[in-house]
Amino acid sequence: MRTWRFFAILLIVAMVSMPLVAPVAAEEPKKVKIILVAHGACAWDSFWCVEEQANKDAAAALGIDLTIISPDKFNPEQTARDIDKALAAKPDGLGVTVTNGELFQEPMMRAIKSGIPVIAYNTADWRPKEQRIPYITYIGQDEYLGGMDGARRLVKAYGGKAGVCVNQNVGHIGLDARCRGFLDGLKEANLKGEVLAVTNDPTQAATTMEDYHTAHPDVDLWLTLGPNAANPFYTFMQRAGLKSGDIRHGTFDLGPEIAKKIEDGTTLFGIDQQPYVQGYLVVQWLTWIVRHGLYPPGEITLTGPGFVTKDNLGLVTQQAGKYR
Repeated sequence: MRTWRFFAILLIVAMVSMPLVAPVAAEEPKKVKIILVAHGACAWDSFWCVEEQANKDAAAALGIDLTIISPDKFNPEQTARDIDKALAAKPDGLGVTVTNGELFQEPMMRAIKSGIPVIAYNTADWRPKEQRIPYITYIGQDEYLGGMDGARRLVKAYGGKAGVCVNQNVGHIGLDARCRGFLDGLKEANLKGEVLAVTNDPTQAATTMEDYHTAHPDVDLWLTLGPNAANPFYTFMQRAGLKSGDIRHGTFDLGPEIAKKIEDGTTLFGIDQQPYVQGYLVVQWLTWIVRHGLYPPGEITLTGPGFVTKDNLGLVTQQAGKYR
């Protein structure tokens, strides 16, 4: 008993005599200001609602200051000016949807030469490598391959006589690449194809498609390049009295209307570029570069193309409008 008391007293004395050490405060993460310059916006293109949601989710999770700059309609010249606007705000990192490499070259090179980390997302500079803007990486899908695979799937499923690619933003380097891939895919099957230019106005787009169908009734394979063309396509079909199977349709991207039309057989597929992944990764990588010096492993970070069909529609429908 005496031995136990002796050691207990020694322990108490040792604890009392220990120097007091203040706890070390956790280091505050580096404050980061990221600016994204996009050519589209949720206000007039539902595709961008998912992209912007991902931007904001990533910013909240990482605790960074995020600004998104976008025009009120597709306007590459305005987007080039928006890059200047972003640079004037002196961001720590810059993300740009590169719809026109030649037009965006000068302002983006100023950003790169000043030491600002720059990433292209959603749309890339697809010019030859020696001409291409040397951003850190491109986060998005292979647009040309998506168009070619779309043509191959339509032809394999239905055969077909001729095809048309409906482009709502002619001059957009990514959408033009989709149509180029689609036409080359038709050529593989010895089918003719062409590009039909429409606008982002849904009423005008539906009328243009209806007029085209009247003038070209033999064109039975249609590809649209996103909700801003797909939704007017459905309006055109309804006006023209066309039913599922009268003409064959595939589209890029997703949305509630597209999901319903895949389910009822009007649309064979939606080509999924995973916009939520694009929108999240561009913010995440720019933040990691600034805070930690961590960089993506390659010049291209592909998020697609993937295909949503009846076979995998169930899970996608639950996520439509937020994550897909």
